[in-house]
Amino acid sequence: MPKTAEVVVIGAGVVGCSVAYYLAREGVDVVLLEREAIGSGASAHATGSLSLLGAEFNPGPSFEMARASYAEFKWLVPELEAVTGMDLLYQRRPSLRLALDDDEAGLIRGMMVWQQSHVKMRWIDAAEVRSIEPRLSPSIVGAVYEDESAQLDSYRFNLALARAAELRDSEILYREVTGLLNSGGRIVGVKTAAEEIHCGTVVVAAGSWSHAFAPWLGFPVPVRPMKGERLLLNYPREPLGVLISSPKRGHMISRTDGFLSVGSTGGRDYDRRELFLGEEFDRQPTESARLELLQRAIDVFPDLERAELVQQLAGSRPLSPDAKPIIGPAPGLEGALLATGHATKGIHLGPITGRIISDYVCRGSTRAVSDMAQFLPDRFAGVTNADFLAAAAGVEE
Repeated sequence: MPKTAEVVVIGAGVVGCSVAYYLAREGVDVVLLEREAIGSGASAHATGSLSLLGAEFNPGPSFEMARASYAEFKWLVPELEAVTGMDLLYQRRPSLRLALDDDEAGLIRGMMVWQQSHVKMRWIDAAEVRSIEPRLSPSIVGAVYEDESAQLDSYRFNLALARAAELRDSEILYREVTGLLNSGGRIVGVKTAAEEIHCGTVVVAAGSWSHAFAPWLGFPVPVRPMKGERLLLNYPREPLGVLISSPKRGHMISRTDGFLSVGSTGGRDYDRRELFLGEEFDRQPTESARLELLQRAIDVFPDLERAELVQQLAGSRPLSPDAKPIIGPAPGLEGALLATGHATKGIHLGPITGRIISDYVCRGSTRAVSDMAQFLPDRFAGVTNADFLAAAAGVEE
């Protein structure tokens, strides 16, 4: 007899594993399919930064979703660590969003106008910045000080979500999906190279590979793989006491395992010929990115000339044409849902995506975000020639 499940989730990155875990907490019978390995896509090379201050979040539902997901981590991380016995290297600290020139200062202050009514923050001058961290560059003109930001190890988080879902009786199968089965406009199963799995609901959470499902869904799924790279450094001095980012220079975070994360490159760092070459190209670290990231880091933190490069990570991030995630029911095919297109915020938004999809499956709608319109897949119905370049240019971290 064919294997059966209530829900099949396709893709075992942080988003897919979050969906599986939240569904399993509701008692739903879940099968999670992955063609390679858990966290083999964007989640394996992500920074794990959980900051509300980047330009990727806009006023309104976008920022509401970001805040809601940030709140999920405060209970989710302890729960996962207790259940799995894993240390997710989770830290909550103050952060500095640095301006090294007047353009950055203007950008940061402009965003503060609407952000500061939601997040505890304040603008501080260069002298106060250096009183917090004297080793930072004398070129800094100021910063926004955020009372609390957070960061964790994205790969460990991914593994913990998968293991916790298994412990709640979800099944993980390593299979490549070769088709979706539908009858009369309704999902009835998934076809893999090895077998068919009958189900009433399918969630496509395949990250940069989600566009491959368009023919089976009868929906365009406008997601492109956007390359990104970051570095792990061994810095033998006292770690940074705050989490650091800059609009033009990315992040600099002392992790709890002793390494310092620097990055990352995004759409603004690649010319048009290289930006969307595809997943296999995206996994290849480049010398140009390494030199760029090291120079950025030294510009902010000159003492990093003493640091040693430990690892360079590269991979794709799933980008939608408007740089917002695509979450919810796929138009025209009952029982099909999408959870993709999170770009550089898949780790941050993974938990709230899991909650939203779980709500749709179990209750038919969600109240996790007050207005889902700008995230629903149907906003791209009929799209044939999406322009991803503008969305890529706005990616910061």
